[in-house]
Amino acid sequence: MIEELIEENIHDETFPGMVLIIEKDGKKIFEKCAGLTSVEEGRPMSPDTLFDLASLTKPLATTPTLLALLEGESLGFDRKVSYFLGDVNDRMGDITLSQLMTHTSGLPPVPEIFRLFRSESEINEEKALARLYSLIPEKEPGTEVIYSCTGYILLTQIIRKIAGCSLKSAFRRLIIEPSGIEDLLFTPGPEDKERCAPTEYCPWRKRALKGEVHDENSWCLGGEGGNAGLFGTAEAVTAISDMFLHEGVLRGKQLLKPEHAALMRTPQNGSVRPPRAFGFLTQCDDSFAGPGFSRKAFGHTGFTGTSLWIDPDRRLKVTAFTNRVHYGRDYTAEKIKKFRFDLHQAILKGDSSAP
Repeated sequence: MIEELIEENIHDETFPGMVLIIEKDGKKIFEKCAGLTSVEEGRPMSPDTLFDLASLTKPLATTPTLLALLEGESLGFDRKVSYFLGDVNDRMGDITLSQLMTHTSGLPPVPEIFRLFRSESEINEEKALARLYSLIPEKEPGTEVIYSCTGYILLTQIIRKIAGCSLKSAFRRLIIEPSGIEDLLFTPGPEDKERCAPTEYCPWRKRALKGEVHDENSWCLGGEGGNAGLFGTAEAVTAISDMFLHEGVLRGKQLLKPEHAALMRTPQNGSVRPPRAFGFLTQCDDSFAGPGFSRKAFGHTGFTGTSLWIDPDRRLKVTAFTNRVHYGRDYTAEKIKKFRFDLHQAILKGDSSAP
């Protein structure tokens, strides 16, 4: 049923191809590489295909990097933005780290930084950050979930302030090098670009994108806006997700405190709905995976067509990667939602260990 569903969606142009990994009890029970990276290239999807992970960057790189840094600095999550960044406006300055990580900051969904520049040749980081720091909450912080790339771009600037280096460097030092995980990276070099699944033609950059971050705002910030910018294989993402299940331990290394790892998989926004952990969405009936999963389930999607869903009670992980935007972001927007729902429900029907 799963293979038929994938083939149907390739035929219906939901995506040109995909890589799917299903893991149960820490063991891979299903892996499928189907279709092509693009019709134009004619290259089959494979286990070493790199995908633009888009918003999976938020829980896989930005959030754990910040949590690791905060451990070293002994700083709490109620610290305000103004403690770290002196150039922000007063209303932004009163937002807390917790509100940024749970999308309850009230900040607008996207900062539209790239619209400041008529072309990429005009990109100026100082001007981009001035735009970011001028934005004000659209809602009272802490009262509503507004899914916000703006908030995670802001978190990346806080990471730079604490670490004294880029997100890319801090993530590599704190997470990647200690764990030894390969194929999770920012700004792919020439060899890695060849392995990337193309995304789509960008009217603003006036070229088809392959191995360059799809998100325009992240591109204006060196390809590592924190809302997007991470590239990876399905295998690498399946591997790093162990950190959130195993109390912050990844391949024998304690990378996060157990209590911090727990904050990434359990709701942290009180009665505000939908429930959000630090970085991740947690299970609710209208989650992208649909109903039926345990209330401990959590995960995230990426705009480009990627997703990760984890159910601790079932000891189940689903890494489903496509480059659905290759056929056009608008053309496939509803198609990918339906596919994700159908896929996870099909997997659920095949899981006999449901509590």
